[in-house]
Amino acid sequence: MSPPFDSTEHALVRAAAADPADLTTWLVYADWLEEHDKPDRAEFLRLQVRFGQLTPGDPDRPVVEVRLGELRTALHPDWVAFFDRPPVENCGPEWAFRCPKAWEHLKPTLVVGARYCGACDRLVYYCRDLWAAQERAWRGECVAVSPGVERHPGDLDPPAPGGGEYLVMGRMFPAPPPRLRRRPWWKFW
Repeated sequence: MSPPFDSTEHALVRAAAADPADLTTWLVYADWLEEHDKPDRAEFLRLQVRFGQLTPGDPDRPVVEVRLGELRTALHPDWVAFFDRPPVENCGPEWAFRCPKAWEHLKPTLVVGARYCGACDRLVYYCRDLWAAQERAWRGECVAVSPGVERHPGDLDPPAPGGGEYLVMGRMFPAPPPRLRRRPWWKFW
């Protein structure tokens, strides 16, 4: 269920969607939220802008990151998905140099939690947990995983072919079928 917006808030959200990289619009919206007794949403927007300005080695970065994580769990998840800024993952190598690889630069769609990438002509899905990200990634879809999700190297890679099942986030998945290796043309006899 989407959070209800009044007409002024709709206009501010549309302005933010029209040019997500223009963070001035985000700050105007944050001021409006503050004035309309929504301080947590205002703080989330301001922290997103601040986080984007910090370098990886900045001592304020972990503090901002922790507070963003706290706000992510307290706010409406559809609203957070709209304004969160995770990187795009699982985009095929054929798009490596054309894809903006940034959720905030993709075009919003009518599908809640999905944005459109014009570079690869595909939808990118915002995932609130690792299980949803893995399920979509294993189907070959592009994903943007909430920065609040605990991650591990290779956690979106499909399970190794073979047999059996794999337990992922409390759910069993069948292993993908083994890939058939093609024999060279000279080994057919």
